[in-house]
Amino acid sequence: MSRDERPETRLDDAVREQLERVLAEHPVSFAMLFGSAGRETLSDTSALDLAVEFESLRPTDDGYSQVYLELTAAVDDAVSRSVDVVDIHSMSPAFARAAFDHGVVLVGSDAQRERLERDLAGEASTVADAHERVAAAANRLREGQ
Repeated sequence: MSRDERPETRLDDAVREQLERVLAEHPVSFAMLFGSAGRETLSDTSALDLAVEFESLRPTDDGYSQVYLELTAAVDDAVSRSVDVVDIHSMSPAFARAAFDHGVVLVGSDAQRERLERDLAGEASTVADAHERVAAAANRLREGQ
């Protein structure tokens, strides 16, 4: 298959613009595409993964469900592919780390992204951190622990 014949793996600009319009109509302070859209590995059947932070609501607040469902319905109506909307504050640290590793910000600033990433996903692992974990595990195995 030639380069010109390969299927598009990036999110179409029109879809991105439509998402940004819908998000602007709702109390969203931060939104980020992640998963295959963030990694630019979309297929025709890929769902879009969208992480959001609402301006003043968190998942345990009264009224949250209504606002979340309204946003989800509006996004579904606006975009012709399936969209999975997840509140960034409901992500586990490992899930948040995976999302932030390749996330593409649609709403919000770089400073917001950095703050949320630090608060929700923790510090990014380095190669040195991974090496230390593997070395420690190998030492435990050698010592019979």
